[in-house]
Amino acid sequence: MGMAKTDEVPQKDKYDFTKLNTLSVVSLASALTGFGVVAAIITGHISLAQIKRTGQNGRALALSGVVLGYVSIGLWLLGSVFWTVFMFWAAKNGYGDMPANGWMNGRMFDGFDANDMGPGMMTKN
Repeated sequence: MGMAKTDEVPQKDKYDFTKLNTLSVVSLASALTGFGVVAAIITGHISLAQIKRTGQNGRALALSGVVLGYVSIGLWLLGSVFWTVFMFWAAKNGYGDMPANGWMNGRMFDGFDANDMGPGMMTKN
């Protein structure tokens, strides 16, 4: 019986990181943190311009950073609008009003009267 013929697996070329635009990586990393969304947008746009001019790699990274940056800012704005509307609605409907005679009508906990506090409170029967 003959031996089975094996097909050779072609070698893949290694990725050349020297052609990768650094600002595209910075853009994506800044967008993923959530705190650097403005930096992600700025570095993403600069990176896209550099990639267009020089032909470097990293366009997908830069686009991802820009898109995530804009989406994050949009969500922050939308959340702020909803929060503001909710607060105005709550104030209009009486939520958050303090009782007329003080905090929790003079009671801190059920069965404990805040007026009993003071000197000699432990000697009361």
